[in-house]
Amino acid sequence: MNDAEVRRYYEAILAYYDQSLADRGDLPFWNAMAARWKPKRILELGCGTGRVTEVLARHAQVTAADLLVEMLRLACRRAPAASFVAADLRQFAFAQRFDLIVLADDPMAHLVSLDDRASALRLMASHLTPDGRVVIEGLFRREPGSWQQRRGNLIVDESWKTTGDPSVWNAHYHYETNGSAVDASSVLRSWSPADLELVATCGLEIESMWGDFDERPFAAATSNRLILAAKLTSRTEAAARGFRGDPL
Repeated sequence: MNDAEVRRYYEAILAYYDQSLADRGDLPFWNAMAARWKPKRILELGCGTGRVTEVLARHAQVTAADLLVEMLRLACRRAPAASFVAADLRQFAFAQRFDLIVLADDPMAHLVSLDDRASALRLMASHLTPDGRVVIEGLFRREPGSWQQRRGNLIVDESWKTTGDPSVWNAHYHYETNGSAVDASSVLRSWSPADLELVATCGLEIESMWGDFDERPFAAATSNRLILAAKLTSRTEAAARGFRGDPL
């Protein structure tokens, strides 16, 4: 999916976005991640409307990035202490490094190709402090199907269909509430063994893999999401410690 398609997708669902995510149950998890590692600087990629940013900003100085300016406007109101910037996951550059990099609510799902994912992962590695962590909530899908969920007065119908690539899915959403409705479609990539192997080639070492926000171990047969925590490999950590521009 290209940038224009991603923008159209989120512009279509923006009015329903926060309500559709209201009961995900992920905020205590992100609070725990920040409390566990006590970072001084946090980078949040794909921050959306700032749901998670608000939690992270209670612990550290936060820089939050998203592709959509419309999302960032809403996020600024929710987490005024954070700094916000419009940026692409595949092309971002900051003068400082971060002790914790967070990707909540599957932002890498829109990076359909392994090349794009590699670009994003390499940038994450290059922006970590030597002892830093990156925590990625990733889409994990085993089979096609259709579901309906209710969030108060919001009804969300979603359907997932396979493509020629077993890791790539055609997702369709129908949002309806108070007499208004919208349909939106997106091509999304689920995490696969190939994606996990890619992490190591990009300078990161997977430290933990969880199957849900309660930190239960990931199990391919039963988990509905994949959350991974990674740190720099010994080689990239040594390079980071020797990086003159980083105030270690």
